[in-house]
Amino acid sequence: MNKTMHLGGLAMLATLLTSIASAPANGNEPLEDPIPRSIPEGRVPIALEAVAERLTAPNWGTAVPGCANLQNRLVVTDQDGILWAIHLTTGEKRVLLDVSDRLVSLGVAGPGTFDERGFLGVAFHPEFADNGLLYTYTSEPVDGPADFSTLPAGETANHQSIVLEWRIPDPCHPDSVVDPDSARELLRIDEPQFNHDAGALNFGMDGKLYISLGDGGAADDQGGGHVPGGNGQDPSNILGTILRIDPDGSNAANGQYGIPTDNPFVGQSGFLDEIFAYGFRNPFRFSFDSRTGEMWIADVGQNDIEEIDVGLAGGNYGWRLKEGSFCFDPNGNDPGFVFECQPDDVPADLIDPIAEYDHDEGTAVIGGFVYRGIQLPSLRGRYVFGDLFDPASGSGRLFYLERNPRIFKFPSVFGDFSDSPSGSGRLFQLEKNRRIFEFPLANQENLGLSLLGFGQDAFGELYVLANMTGTPFGDTGVVLKITRDRGQIPARFSAHLSGDEEVPPVDTQAQGQALFTVNQAATELTFKLIVANIEEVIAAHIHCAPQGVNGPIGVTLFSGGPVTVNGILAEGTTTTPDAGNACTWDDIADVKAAMGNGGAYVNVHTLAHPAGEIRGQIR
Repeated sequence: MNKTMHLGGLAMLATLLTSIASAPANGNEPLEDPIPRSIPEGRVPIALEAVAERLTAPNWGTAVPGCANLQNRLVVTDQDGILWAIHLTTGEKRVLLDVSDRLVSLGVAGPGTFDERGFLGVAFHPEFADNGLLYTYTSEPVDGPADFSTLPAGETANHQSIVLEWRIPDPCHPDSVVDPDSARELLRIDEPQFNHDAGALNFGMDGKLYISLGDGGAADDQGGGHVPGGNGQDPSNILGTILRIDPDGSNAANGQYGIPTDNPFVGQSGFLDEIFAYGFRNPFRFSFDSRTGEMWIADVGQNDIEEIDVGLAGGNYGWRLKEGSFCFDPNGNDPGFVFECQPDDVPADLIDPIAEYDHDEGTAVIGGFVYRGIQLPSLRGRYVFGDLFDPASGSGRLFYLERNPRIFKFPSVFGDFSDSPSGSGRLFQLEKNRRIFEFPLANQENLGLSLLGFGQDAFGELYVLANMTGTPFGDTGVVLKITRDRGQIPARFSAHLSGDEEVPPVDTQAQGQALFTVNQAATELTFKLIVANIEEVIAAHIHCAPQGVNGPIGVTLFSGGPVTVNGILAEGTTTTPDAGNACTWDDIADVKAAMGNGGAYVNVHTLAHPAGEIRGQIR
């Protein structure tokens, strides 16, 4: 997704998405604030209930189709290579499949660091209950010729994206797992860079398998493995597209899958027969409305715009001519930028998003689902999605779209769904920046985690998939159910720690992330403190003071050492602040109040910096 994360030396990625060149050679004027309006808080309050924990980086969750006895299971892909079956009542996790030994070595800058590759998608065959088939999308080392490649002869791909078919014997038995020897390869695709892998798999109501692919990576859809004008606008190559194939067929060039004869570009010169839609940068997640069959796509943007699209057969979604509804300038060797489109700047048939927001609000859109459950009637029919993390707070964000008020049939429509996966023939109004709302969260200011994905169970209820680091390492991954605000949900807080937050600032590569939960009665404070790139830690505390001010110690999180840690430094539960603390905190309720009003911070002390090497305000 090309986005800077919390831990592990990932500031190296910031250059791919920041700083606009001050003097573009082509004369286009960059927009400094493309969408001035902030995302408002909505009127659908929700709570988040923990279902499972100690995953790594969960990024997709789906139900098992056709097996009534497995309706209480959610199958979750973990980026590090595990396919989990999670019991939604007990939280028990069971490994259905382990593909970790197939994956590339994760961590762009080494273990513990950001990566977009890995185990990215899973989909069950519509007839799974009878045939036991499922499909996975993985990032694997280069191993043999690809079915599709944009690389010049002699150049080697960074990795290959592979779609595999697997089989589960006795598929509806609760103890059945994937046969590890059943893998059948459908597709092998060369990927020029480590990023923009997309990787979502979904079957539509038409029974066909849809696959999302990014533009090949790097930035601005240019460089090695990118054709002139960008892969996104070249429908003769596979990158920057959503494919539609028949895994039960065999008329593809490699004989391993079928190409439906009603695909929009079948037989057209200059187009791949497999393509359903194109013009995407990184459609990391898409899903189908379980009631209408309409396709909802979240396409991760470059430097400015995140977008939500509705998928239409044969649609061109604009990248890299546009980023969102704005024109895009790749700007040569400098960072690309958006500018206001003028008449005739771009083809008139490009499809704009139905909703978009800029990077004042987030960093990378994370697609979800249209809610069709029963527990939240006011949310029914609304698209639920979010953002990886807010650059201001470091926390993921949870959003929903207002409902489409009615069906329109006049020139402002942007598409006809008669050729869509639903076949509904419905027309929708194009509403630039259709209203996005942020969920009010019960008893917590924000998610306090990096948002990685969503899941949908057999009853249409939705789940948040997240972890503390935003990387495919560690065991901080959680599955949280979206429920009604019952007023009984613990309060959650978090802090992102760096040397820049110290007073005065400390020049260090060390970083950290802290997560706190206060129970409803405000009698227990549960904490977890993760650190990276730090040596000889001697203590860690919660201090009382606003940002930019040093304050006394109120709660000890760690003491002893010195220790060198790259992971969990401290975790546990405390029922009282430190005795006689200078913050005058008498109980956990006082600590909670300080956390809630910005009056508390976490400080990690080392031998080299006994006053504190990294610090972060609790929010």
